[in-house]
Amino acid sequence: MVVRLVLRARAGTKGRVAVSFVAAIQSGFRNYAKFAGRAGRSEFWWWTLFTVLVQAATSGFGDTINGLASLAVLLPSLAVHVRRLHDTNRSGWWMAAPIAGIVVAIFVFVAFGILTAFDVVDGAEWDPSTAFDGVSAWAITLLAAGLFVAVATGVMNLVFLLQRSQPAANRFGPPPPPRTVQ
Repeated sequence: MVVRLVLRARAGTKGRVAVSFVAAIQSGFRNYAKFAGRAGRSEFWWWTLFTVLVQAATSGFGDTINGLASLAVLLPSLAVHVRRLHDTNRSGWWMAAPIAGIVVAIFVFVAFGILTAFDVVDGAEWDPSTAFDGVSAWAITLLAAGLFVAVATGVMNLVFLLQRSQPAANRFGPPPPPRTVQ
C-alpha cells in the first residue's frame, strides 16, 4: 500500500505539504522519540486525532489497557508537539509552559492540605463548611495566578500549533520535504 503526501496549491500559498492520516501515524511511530526537526500542521493534527481515537477505542477495555495505550502514544505525542512548535520557529519548551502554572496550583493545594492536616492533628474538628476560612489571601492569589498562567500559556500554545508552517528553513532545520511513504 502506498500512502502519499499530498501537495496542495491554494491561492496565495506556495505548495503546502499535507500529510495523510496514515502517513501521520507512520511518521509518529517512526519518529517515536525524535524531538529534533519539524512537523507540519497536518502531521500534528492527524496524529492528535489518532491519539484521541486510540483513547476512545481503549477506554472501554479497562484502566490497564487504556493506560498502556496512553503510555504507547505519550512519547511520540510529545515529540510531534515539539516538532510542530519547531515548524513555527518556536522552542519546544513552549509545550512545558502551561505545566508551570499547574505546578503552582498543585503546590498551593498540597500546602493547604498539609496545613489543614496539622490543624486536625492538633485537635481541631474538620468542618467542610469552614475549610477555606483559614486560607490566606496569598494562597488564593497564588492559586489564581497559577491557573491563569496555565490557561494563558495553554491558549498561546494552541495558537502556535494552529499557525502556518514557515516555508523556509529556520533554526530547527528545513521544512519537511514532500515525499512518498511506502
